Amino acid sequence: MTREITLIKREPPLTRDAKEELQWILESLGVPERFAEEYAELLIRIAKKREDEKISTSSLAEERGEKRTSLSYHINRMVAMGLITREGRYICLRASNFERMIEEIERDVQRMFEDLKKVAREVDELLGLPRR
Repeated sequence: MTREITLIKREPPLTRDAKEELQWILESLGVPERFAEEYAELLIRIAKKREDEKISTSSLAEERGEKRTSLSYHINRMVAMGLITREGRYICLRASNFERMIEEIERDVQRMFEDLKKVAREVDELLGLPRR
């Protein structure tokens, strides 16, 4: 599975507003500012769904009065970032809440760096570079 993770150091927001704080998280994860508000709204909608409620890209697009193809692009980006998952034609948060979602992404990053270090070590060995 391919993950696209970008980390940007930003000053945390000063307000205590769930949507603004979620936008800050998203922008810190590399979501362009022009999309952060829309992604935050989508994630809040997905997070607040009832247990018995299934959300599909089609139903979200219909609710929002937009084309499914346009929304699908953003949904696919959020899947690639590890924010949400697909279960058949339905989508849901990757974890039960946003803190757990960030913890899952943190583990993804740790695994990525372990892979990078392993390959870097192999390159060093192939080139005969000393280990310090």
